Amino acid sequence: MSSQIVIRENRGPVSWVIFNRPEVYNAFNLDLAREAFSALCRSIEDPQTRVVVLTGAGKAFSVGADVLDVGASDDPPRIIGELATIAHRAITEVRQSPKPVIAAINRLAAGYGMALALASDIRIATERLRLRYAYSTIGLTGDGGINWSLPRLAGTSRALEVALLAEDIHEKEAERLGIITKFVPEDQLVEQAQAIAERIAALPPKTASAIKRMIYGSADSDLLVHLAAEHAALTDAASTPEFSELLKILIDQFSPKT
Repeated sequence: MSSQIVIRENRGPVSWVIFNRPEVYNAFNLDLAREAFSALCRSIEDPQTRVVVLTGAGKAFSVGADVLDVGASDDPPRIIGELATIAHRAITEVRQSPKPVIAAINRLAAGYGMALALASDIRIATERLRLRYAYSTIGLTGDGGINWSLPRLAGTSRALEVALLAEDIHEKEAERLGIITKFVPEDQLVEQAQAIAERIAALPPKTASAIKRMIYGSADSDLLVHLAAEHAALTDAASTPEFSELLKILIDQFSPKT
């Protein structure tokens, strides 16, 4: 594995951003936070990239902030504040990106690692998953939008239990709550995430972007306002060359073969 703390790889239309501090379970110090944010932005801005995949090297997606690094500082509150600032910029990029973002979660996502996974558009995980709020165990209140995303996915009461008691969410509950959309064996995570990303990448970029925008926007939108937005997006998509090409392919499949 490379000595870089973040690895960015283009695999066809899919850009992988890999957190690469496996010896500390990809704990975020300021260097990793800054470089991961930079790699994320480069992937989103890359005209060849259709889908971004986030993952961690080794045996964890990320355990969140590097508490040993924070504890060794002469000003821990300052370090926590700087990490949270970068985290919030990253979450904003993920949510506002016109390109879908997939979190490929290997075993453990805790603290900001969990927040980043929850903020992603699709979450794929290995078996023996653990999602851990973690912040409250050291008297912190969470960052990265975790207190916004967790109750929307798990419900208010369960979110409060998870946060206040620092309870793990394991794979069965994560699947039941719809937090994780697909579980795969550990040795198939990269392959399966790439396959799903390529299926999404095959969509016209405007289509994927509009679907993402409308689904997120629907939560705070009146139905009539949303219907107007859907109509505009649909007619816009129907006027593209990609639609004409995909429609022809579909019709050809149903045409009688001579």
